[in-house]
Amino acid sequence: MKKYLLLVFLASLSTLYAQDSTFVKTIYAGSKLEVPKGKTWVIEKAFINAGDGYNIKINNANFKPQYSQKEPLLVPSYIAEMELIIDKNTIWFQLHIKQTSTSR
Repeated sequence: MKKYLLLVFLASLSTLYAQDSTFVKTIYAGSKLEVPKGKTWVIEKAFINAGDGYNIKINNANFKPQYSQKEPLLVPSYIAEMELIIDKNTIWFQLHIKQTSTSR
């Protein structure tokens, strides 16, 4: 019974300190984001659209595999998939970002 309680305690401890989250950022093409201090970002999925709700999935190779704290995330001002959009006046990028806390 003690081993079982110890196992449950250790499992709950790891989830208590896990600070991973995924969120969505929508920004203009050619914009720049900065990773917050103490965080690491990974682009899980990326889409483009013209503000009309019709999203086109783009390749993650347009971004670095990982962005560290205080590092700028530069969104491309042009990629080949933009040719699929009729109205090219305003291009939005929708980034699905996984954020993790870095050890201090």
